[in-house]
Amino acid sequence: MEIAYLGPEGSYSHGAALAYISGATAIPMQSFSEVFEAVETGKIKMGILPIENSTEGAVTMVMDGLLHTKRAQIIGELVFEIRHHLLSTGKNVEDIQCVLSHPQAIEQCREFFRKNYPSIRLLASESSSQACITAKNKGITYGAIANKVAGERYGLNILSDQIQDNLMNQTRFIVIGRKETSATGRDKTSIAFSFHDDHPGSLYEVLREFAERDINLTRIESRPAKAELGKYVFYIDFHGHQKEVMIQEVLEKIQNITRWVKVLGSYPLSAEEGLQQRTRLGVV
Repeated sequence: MEIAYLGPEGSYSHGAALAYISGATAIPMQSFSEVFEAVETGKIKMGILPIENSTEGAVTMVMDGLLHTKRAQIIGELVFEIRHHLLSTGKNVEDIQCVLSHPQAIEQCREFFRKNYPSIRLLASESSSQACITAKNKGITYGAIANKVAGERYGLNILSDQIQDNLMNQTRFIVIGRKETSATGRDKTSIAFSFHDDHPGSLYEVLREFAERDINLTRIESRPAKAELGKYVFYIDFHGHQKEVMIQEVLEKIQNITRWVKVLGSYPLSAEEGLQQRTRLGVV
């Protein structure tokens, strides 16, 4: 089974892809857009993308990308622990002038550098693994923020480990595909919607439909609609599958009070969130 991810090899997306499907053939892509396109066109059946981090929040490029899919939808999710290390070809942090990584990784370690190495410049790279390649080519004055596997793969030394500002740092990855999933009884649905006009209580009207049916919401985000200042797109994740009668009722109600609604996908809960749900229900 092939699965597309943001490469090169050794990135966190690469690790997540292999964790999601043991023995999968992971196909590296140069950008999130390429992952979306590969799945949209049917070139590859699945792709994995980071959508939110416990420290830095939403990965906005992925959220925006979901709005433009026509065939690709979310079919799965995975919560992946993120452990950042400071890597370099050299052996002394004092030699490093610049450190590269993906913008999300940089933000997750910014306080570490502010406190310990304020003179080091933090530079954005396409991915954490690409940062390792660049650091290797540039020599001892360059470093990278990446995982241990990437460091070993590209021959870099670990100069400082566990440098993430949040020791409980986790990233939630979504898996996209073109085939709808069946209901399992432990599912999540993701939707996006926008209003005709902003008015007092507009968002409340949507949230009330979930509250009245005792449907648990797991995430609410908003993003600029990019068409007009003050207009927003709202994203909601909630427990349940779009094929369930009660969920269909909610979606129909929401369609009547919004400008548009897009179902981004229904999919099985990640193992970690599934355990939390069963604990709330008294199953375990």
